[in-house]
Amino acid sequence: MTDPYRPLLASINFTEAEKAAIAAALTTAKPWDWKPDGAQEVAIKSVKAKLRDLHMARHGDRCCYCRKNLHGGGHFVIDREHVLPKSLTAFKLFAYEVWNLGTACKRCNMQYKKDKVDFVVDQTNAAALQTSANYLLIHPNYDLYKEHIRFVEERDDDSTLLKFTKQGTPKGEYTYQYFNLEELEVNKADVSQGRLDPEDLGEGALEAKAIAAEFDQ
Repeated sequence: MTDPYRPLLASINFTEAEKAAIAAALTTAKPWDWKPDGAQEVAIKSVKAKLRDLHMARHGDRCCYCRKNLHGGGHFVIDREHVLPKSLTAFKLFAYEVWNLGTACKRCNMQYKKDKVDFVVDQTNAAALQTSANYLLIHPNYDLYKEHIRFVEERDDDSTLLKFTKQGTPKGEYTYQYFNLEELEVNKADVSQGRLDPEDLGEGALEAKAIAAEFDQ
């Protein structure tokens, strides 16, 4: 399968010490939450930092599900998202698999996704788990987000426009509903509410409104 994002998943490199730390973590009951000390602690922290940085770069410092800006956010803003939940025994060995990770906001990860797997078609086929077709939602690594949902946001000191435009695909519709993206939209041209007047909309926002109209949204 062609990787739809850059940098490529395959571009990540772990040192021998980091690989050894991952192997040791996977022997524990909770691999991602393993807290060693000494050199192993340094190595596992480095692994997690590399995974975070890679996925932040791949999604332009945005949440992989709702496109919220995560730039400059720390531990209390950015979640290193496990698509297949690390808390479930069946998937704990995927805790450090780069294809099973992404970066998400707290809202999407903790309020909506949690440890659910209802979006996985076949949970037992190991090969299928690494394919787009096996996921009902937009997979952070196997699906290009904008092919399913277009996202436009414009802000200034006094107003905001934020719009998701579904592109007519099942994955786009599913993801839009699953994460209640409608709740995040700011789309009324109402200056009294601190929102943009149509005359103030930028080219990108106007394009988004045109696309939305085309898809009857």
